[in-house]
Amino acid sequence: MEQSAMKEYITNAMISLRDKGYMTLDLIKLGIYTAEEIQEMQEICMSEYYKYFTDRGLKLADIKIDLTKKLEKNPYFRQGKDSPMFKAMYGHKSKDGREYINTRVPANATNCGMGQATSQKSTYYHERLNELREKLRPLMKSLYGEPVKRHLTRFGLKLPPSKDMQLHTDMSYIEANKNNPPKMRDADDPVAYHPFAKNGRFQRLQMTIGLNNSEAGWYGYEGAHLQYDNIGDKLGWPGKTRTIQKISPKIMKELGLKRVNIPSKFGQAIIWNCGLPHGNTPCKEIPRLTLYVNYQPDTTDTVADRIIGLGNQPNEKKSTKNINTNNNKN
Repeated sequence: MEQSAMKEYITNAMISLRDKGYMTLDLIKLGIYTAEEIQEMQEICMSEYYKYFTDRGLKLADIKIDLTKKLEKNPYFRQGKDSPMFKAMYGHKSKDGREYINTRVPANATNCGMGQATSQKSTYYHERLNELREKLRPLMKSLYGEPVKRHLTRFGLKLPPSKDMQLHTDMSYIEANKNNPPKMRDADDPVAYHPFAKNGRFQRLQMTIGLNNSEAGWYGYEGAHLQYDNIGDKLGWPGKTRTIQKISPKIMKELGLKRVNIPSKFGQAIIWNCGLPHGNTPCKEIPRLTLYVNYQPDTTDTVADRIIGLGNQPNEKKSTKNINTNNNKN
């Protein structure tokens, strides 16, 4: 891409992020990644995913997924309660070694494509994945306008048949912040308190990278990040929460906000303001594999030394040591 065309491309994306609350960037076109590097990320994530199940006695040949074709038969969902897959999907062990089933904590959740298999510690600490994520630091510094911290994150694999993920924000609606954005929060604080900080900069940006092409993708409501006060009023100002804030689509309709669906594209990043109600779209044919990226504003350029999660993600204490596996270390 010529320099003038590149500048226009990035400018238009920045305007979209400012006004609509989201932007898309072709990371291959921008030269941040090669197609081979995106493919490498795909292979790492799927290897991590498969290992979760093969470690529980399943054969790789029986659980492999072609990310380029319609999934005619899903080997993961709706299996019999006595099947090895059901036990792998929902089986757990207590601290004293007792086995039990908990269907509320699946290996892969049908609604969002995340769960135990996509959130293993080895995934968060995977040296090569984090090395590849590090390539995004210059971009994120330019978007925030200040130094950033790279956090440890996971990936998602949404399989058919599945529906919309619940509309939500990864942000709290706090009445004291109505008409008065708070100061920039600490980089290790998993809670976001407003779409913007008092200095006018983004308080938190969220990001995914498409690792394959799929009709399933991301959805959000254009301009809703500029409606913090109105949405907060509709919700009754629920206050600080360390889980996702669920929002009824009816509120979006009442405020006249438009829903936008963006299918997943190999090598394309979707970046959005934390104040934008969003979710991921139904997966009906081709699985959707996406990598999560989390950079937060900090006083200097830093890298997280532990997992700091929101909602159903792990949240390690400061005393937790980084793990090492045979192939991965950080």
